[in-house]
Amino acid sequence: MLSREQKRPNAELLLARRMLEELNSVKILEDLKWDPLFDKWVLLCRISSESKENDSIPKNSNWYVLIEDGYPWGEIKFYPAKKNGLKGTFPHQNYNGSEHSKQPWTGGNLCLDSSYKPLRHLGLDSEPFDSEYRLLWHFERALSWLEEAAEGTLSKDGDPFELPHFKNNLNTVVYYEDSESFLGWQKSRVNYGLAELLFYKEDEPFVIVPTKYSTTNGNEVYKPKWGTEISNLATKSQTLVGAWLVLKELPVVPPWQAPTTWGELMTACTAQGINLKRILKNLSTKLRDGKHHIIMIGFPIPEKINNNHVQMHWQPLQLPALSNVKVKMKGFRDTEKFNWFQDLEGIFKTNNKIQWLNSENWHDGELFNRGRLNTIIRESSILQLGAGAVGSTISELLVRSGQKEITIMDDDLLEAGNIVRNTLTSKDVLQFKIDKLKERLNNISPHSKVQGVREKFPPKNEQSVNMQSYSVILDCTGEDQALYNMSQLTFEEPKTFLSISLGYQARRLFVFYTNGIEFNHTAFIKLMQPWLAKEKGDTKHIEFPREGIGCWHPVFPARADDIWLMVSSAFKTIERAILTKNIKPTILVYEQQWKGDLFKGVSLVHQEEYNE
Repeated sequence: MLSREQKRPNAELLLARRMLEELNSVKILEDLKWDPLFDKWVLLCRISSESKENDSIPKNSNWYVLIEDGYPWGEIKFYPAKKNGLKGTFPHQNYNGSEHSKQPWTGGNLCLDSSYKPLRHLGLDSEPFDSEYRLLWHFERALSWLEEAAEGTLSKDGDPFELPHFKNNLNTVVYYEDSESFLGWQKSRVNYGLAELLFYKEDEPFVIVPTKYSTTNGNEVYKPKWGTEISNLATKSQTLVGAWLVLKELPVVPPWQAPTTWGELMTACTAQGINLKRILKNLSTKLRDGKHHIIMIGFPIPEKINNNHVQMHWQPLQLPALSNVKVKMKGFRDTEKFNWFQDLEGIFKTNNKIQWLNSENWHDGELFNRGRLNTIIRESSILQLGAGAVGSTISELLVRSGQKEITIMDDDLLEAGNIVRNTLTSKDVLQFKIDKLKERLNNISPHSKVQGVREKFPPKNEQSVNMQSYSVILDCTGEDQALYNMSQLTFEEPKTFLSISLGYQARRLFVFYTNGIEFNHTAFIKLMQPWLAKEKGDTKHIEFPREGIGCWHPVFPARADDIWLMVSSAFKTIERAILTKNIKPTILVYEQQWKGDLFKGVSLVHQEEYNE
């Protein structure tokens, strides 16, 4: 490890440092020094703003700027100096406290990149990454931040709403809230009670999920609509007793600091007309068992600044074990009064720190914001035939895109050779594919309700699969018999039918789709036959590989990357087919495109409707 004296800034950083001399509002107080503890360059400077001075923001404030060694790449952070720095915590800033910190700066680094956009532009940031201007750009942003903080305009009407920074660790409580559940909370006549909690992940950092909110008498107030995996947790782990409390609004210490002590939280509650001490006293009788408990503090939040509230947010805290003396103590009429006195004098003292936990909203509307299927598809019920290479990939893409209800039929065991392209693993070998695939898919999403049926299509009886209840039937078997059997059924309501199959080495993809109350097998054969003949001709001189010694049984050759590439292409058509009604039977044929050994992509080479 190099010392401060030994390490020298690179030429790019020295150039960026010289560029700061162009800013009249910036004065370097201590030049770049290497901090081996933080593994960063540290620059102490003074930033002067033209804004009116106030108690929190001096006209001239000192800042420590921490820069990564690989400049112009890496993070650049601005921390207020403990001496002559910024006071209080503002929007777009981490908690500006200095407890437990031996450094000359506080923890309140500014958010100058994606969240804070003075120009309020949409899309990607315009941050430069050339060595000359990047550091200068950050200083200009910091100056702009300071001026807006002084004017009280860091958060403007219509900006996306952001919570203040609740200083916490990675231990997380997840919850399930949307606009619909918010209406329920608005109608509720109680504002505190008990919660049933389960470990979703018990190892540190743990993940805990509430499965029921009730009154202190046990009457249900709200039960989140979790998927199969979380709904089954109660059979695997012990229920934890927690508590919940709904405030009228976000508890905040001005300008924008989350309460850090019990005194700050009680003051914020008092400002809302809520007697937190009385509520904690009532809840304590249910939580006095010598154990730690989680209390979830709920408050309504808007989507944008100064818009109406649209959702409940839960901010959990970990409550230390309450006093639990069971014998009568001198000077107290009963043990409960003594215990509460002990709690007030111990846990709930004004300056005692609150141990906040992390929280996340796992409602599917939030969880799949990075990419999801159309709502109509996600709410549809899908019957999928086959859990092989194509079926396992399709179902995983569906679940990862927010699909909730899928029933999959398959009666095969997973063989070792299957792991080359099935999404299952070698630990699943010689087990029914459908059992392990169902387990895997329900583990992927807390909203999945994947059912598995250990049968080939068609089902032997209606009790195993109610065919009428599905809106989409998706064939991934590549078996003619399955499609013929499907054509023998007549449904009460129209269905969307899809069949996905692959050609030799997955170089060609066939997607057939139609809708109606019957599967048009004649149309399928008519549209597929020319392509099956072409596949046969293309492979007539090729000897297919086999697995093991014994009865000669060729296997279909195709690498996982080819299958996943083509199945992903088919996935685009699934969306189109489900959303389009009254469509004629249609075949789409896609082919991989190559120029010598250069892969050029996948192209649609044939599209045909059946018109007879």
